[in-house]
Amino acid sequence: MGSAAAQKPTAVLVVSAWHEGAPARLAARITYTRDVRDSERVTVTAAGLDEIDAVVRRWLHEVDASRVPGDAPVTDK
Repeated sequence: MGSAAAQKPTAVLVVSAWHEGAPARLAARITYTRDVRDSERVTVTAAGLDEIDAVVRRWLHEVDASRVPGDAPVTDK
């Protein structure tokens, strides 16, 4: 019924950002998972571009490291 492609992990990251404080500084709430089939979600708050960038980059590295052997890049058709 389901294809092998439907069983591959799908990672999701959601960023909500706003300014807070005086002087105003960028802040974000970042919620992510490496596989939507897993009920585990991680939520992190971060302040400033560098910290927000570090959280997103760490998630991307985790997703890349969890790649199933034989997965083709998303752009390959």
